[in-house]
Amino acid sequence: MKLAPIFAGLTLAVAAVYSMPTAAQAVMHGSPSAPSARCQASLPMSELAIRKRPLTIQNDSTTQAAWITCGFEFDALTAIDSSAQLVDAYFTNYSDDEATVTCSGVTGVEGGDNEYVSLEIAIPAGGGGDDGNLFWFADDFEGGGMETGLVMINCILPPGVGINDTYVYWATE
Repeated sequence: MKLAPIFAGLTLAVAAVYSMPTAAQAVMHGSPSAPSARCQASLPMSELAIRKRPLTIQNDSTTQAAWITCGFEFDALTAIDSSAQLVDAYFTNYSDDEATVTCSGVTGVEGGDNEYVSLEIAIPAGGGGDDGNLFWFADDFEGGGMETGLVMINCILPPGVGINDTYVYWATE
């Protein structure tokens, strides 16, 4: 089920980027990953609440939110404009209450001209799968931030919420 929205979004992103005729044909690439490979707690107090499992990094606290940071590696040196086209993350709410996840997409290098795009999603209680999906397209960063080749997200996980699989997509000629 989760592949349909990804491919629909990717199709729109590719169509927008390649609406003009070109001599070369673009080839899309994707890199899926479990969050344990890309994400980690970003504050010492969050580390105490975070449980790292093979399929999710989950906030096991019942009272405190926890911060996580994820970095998305892709082959920026061969990507068109050195840019990712789409960054995508899925979340599950294992708690008994609806929860809102807020994440900021971040681009660029420390001390550089960074861009931040904040998104949030309400996730229903008692999930048994991927209940929430946040995604950032290259066009969401008005200054072209994904062209830095460095794309990250910083999220606050409410109690009982976990980040599941993550994806990054880019195009080459």
